[in-house]
Amino acid sequence: MSSIKEVASRAGVSVATVSRVLNNDPVVKPDTKNKVLQVIKDMNYKPNMLAKNLRKQASRTIVMVLPSMSNPYFSEIARGAQAAAYDHTYNIIIGTIESKRWILDTYINMLKTNLAEGIVFVSSSASTELVESLMGDYKVVLCTEYYKGVDAACITIDNRKAAYEAASELIGRGLTSIAYIAGSRETSSVLARIEGYKDALHEAGIPFRPELIAGVQNKFEHVKDAVNRMVEQGLEPDGIITHSDMQAAYVLKGIKERSIHVPQEIGLISFDGTFLAEITNPTITSIVQPLYDLGYGAVRKLVQKLNNEPKAEEEGLIVLPHQLVVRET
Repeated sequence: MSSIKEVASRAGVSVATVSRVLNNDPVVKPDTKNKVLQVIKDMNYKPNMLAKNLRKQASRTIVMVLPSMSNPYFSEIARGAQAAAYDHTYNIIIGTIESKRWILDTYINMLKTNLAEGIVFVSSSASTELVESLMGDYKVVLCTEYYKGVDAACITIDNRKAAYEAASELIGRGLTSIAYIAGSRETSSVLARIEGYKDALHEAGIPFRPELIAGVQNKFEHVKDAVNRMVEQGLEPDGIITHSDMQAAYVLKGIKERSIHVPQEIGLISFDGTFLAEITNPTITSIVQPLYDLGYGAVRKLVQKLNNEPKAEEEGLIVLPHQLVVRET
């Protein structure tokens, strides 16, 4: 393997000049730069980025923390994040915490020991207190969920508007007893979607009934029990909005095997728009989130912060467009 000394010798320049060319230093004359670049190409020279980064005290590594990878929602966000890291010549470590705080601590320690330069928290993978504690000393970006009172950059969709559109779609079909199967935590997306759901009901003159909202985990038994509890209470839902495609798939499963006791013709709309919505039978009408773009945009925003680009330090919401895609449900 060629060394930087060999490149310098063949180009007839100093090692320092080769280093300046590699770092795109404008001090180097164009003719010299072109000559060095040609030698680098001819010798197929690959700089030792690890050694370079250690000298600069920069790892060019960032971390993205996900709650889990079992939901395709998160894997699509991760795919976008990887692409952004590659495009900006950063390494990325994508880790899941699976509700284990000690795993999260390992990623935070990477920041504190300079093994990572910045971090992206996806969904509710960190607490408000943790994010607040990191904000002053480290570069942090939030993806899909923001934290009340925390002035951090967050890339997301307009959840209130999206839920309004979902509920309005079901109301437009003549449905009036619409359930919302929410996430298991009162996150920013859950709270915003409840408000959008209530907006649509109010506009249509349909009374809001809090009993038609249930917070559950992405597990079949939880979804089944939540819907059946509504039926047992006499609420008789004729439409359901779910917080995720997985939850909607569980509803279909329960209806087909008759373990969820609602009419076969119930209206169903999910959030996310992953491949699950397209492979179920029937296919699921869904609010399609730009998951790849959410992951890509979060990493790009973090890189801008790390490179001190203009306006990079501006915090607040970055809202990407969603789409209501009508399918068979």
